[in-house]
Amino acid sequence: MGQPFWPPHVIMEAHMPSTFAAPERGTPTTLVHTRPVPADPDDLLPELQVTLTALTDLEIRHEIELDCLEEWSGRGSVKRSLYAEREGTYQQARDAHLERLAGLRERIMGHH
Repeated sequence: MGQPFWPPHVIMEAHMPSTFAAPERGTPTTLVHTRPVPADPDDLLPELQVTLTALTDLEIRHEIELDCLEEWSGRGSVKRSLYAEREGTYQQARDAHLERLAGLRERIMGHH
């Protein structure tokens, strides 16, 4: 998949704390854990907030991109191809965030 055609002001980046490796520009957001997991649920709050914020930013960015694509006057076949590319990138990033949330939930539930 090539570089997205969206203007830089449309692409928003989530601010990740030092516990995550930053993705390269133009690639889906992938969360990579780089330190031992905290045991206390209160310690998980910042990670939970970051993950939810990143997921929210992803959803908003995806809607903006689809709106831009819908309004674009390009050929139908090109639009369909770009739509499929955006959907694949979106789903990959969304799945990574949902996996992270599931892991946080397990850690929270395991503490009680």
